[in-house]
Amino acid sequence: MMKPHDGAVATAPVRSRRRLQPKAIVLLTIIWVALVGQVTIVTVVGGALLSILVTLLFPLPPVSYGGRLHPWGALKLLAHLIKDLAVSSTRLAIFAFGTAAPRPGIIRVNLRSTSDLYQVNTAELASVVPGTIVVDARPKRRHLYLHVFDLPDLAEREAIIRDTLALESRVVHALGSRAEIAALEKHQADERSWASPPSEEETP
Repeated sequence: MMKPHDGAVATAPVRSRRRLQPKAIVLLTIIWVALVGQVTIVTVVGGALLSILVTLLFPLPPVSYGGRLHPWGALKLLAHLIKDLAVSSTRLAIFAFGTAAPRPGIIRVNLRSTSDLYQVNTAELASVVPGTIVVDARPKRRHLYLHVFDLPDLAEREAIIRDTLALESRVVHALGSRAEIAALEKHQADERSWASPPSEEETP
């Protein structure tokens, strides 16, 4: 049995990233079916084959995940997603049959979580809803840039930002750990305290 020479450093074999990634394949398949809008054998099998091809050609880096699935949080996330799909589809139908012209725009949303996983999930779910699509994401600063179908005024812009942050909160409450959920809630409480105006002193 051969031994390494003195001074030589034994290195562990490097695992190739070009291998099947079951979790990524399942997630990409679900996203594909959601985008197509039809649950059939063709869409599921085609989405799975496309996901396998994507993960082999563009292997995803490993993402650390220390949370767990919270059934109640996941149920609320799904319920809000269905409601957002219905509301956004109705608004787009009104524009399609109406005479008003949409005023699209791009806005930036500053996310509060520090996990790549939650940023990706928030971006994917925001893009699934008709009328908004993520055109850029900055992982270091946790910024999402959304193209919005109709952005008529500042009030609508603020509403889109609030909705996206609420979506991020639901994602963390559905998938995050207790520490991540507590950190997010603390951040939300700090934001509310910063936004609240100082109380005025009463004059005698």
